[in-house]
Amino acid sequence: MSKGKGEKQYLIFLKYTREYLHQVTGYSKHTLSRIANGSNGPSEVFIGVCCYNLEESQDDLFKLVEPYAVRSASAPAESSDQDLLETIDELADRLTNAERQIKELQDELKQYS
Repeated sequence: MSKGKGEKQYLIFLKYTREYLHQVTGYSKHTLSRIANGSNGPSEVFIGVCCYNLEESQDDLFKLVEPYAVRSASAPAESSDQDLLETIDELADRLTNAERQIKELQDELKQYS
C-alpha cells in the first residue's frame, strides 16, 4: 500500500536521492520507488546492500521518520523535487517503450490483414 501525506518514511529516502541510491546500490529506480512509497518493504538483502555501500548502520538508514520534519532540518528541499523528476523521467521512458511496442504490434497485425 502506498504511503500517504504525513506517513512515516525510511530515513534513507530522505537523506539520498533515488538517482544516487541507484548508482551506489545498483537497484533500479523503479524498485527504489516501490520501497520508498511503501508498495514493497525493504528486504534484508536490500538493507544489507544499502548499509554496506553507504557505510551507514541499519538504524541510521531504515529508521521510520516523519518526512517533513527531517527534510526541513537536514535534507535539501530539492531532493523531493529531484525524486519527482526522476519518477516522471522513468514514467516517460516506460510510456515511450509502450508506444513503440504498440506500433510494432500494429505493424505485425497489418501483415496478417
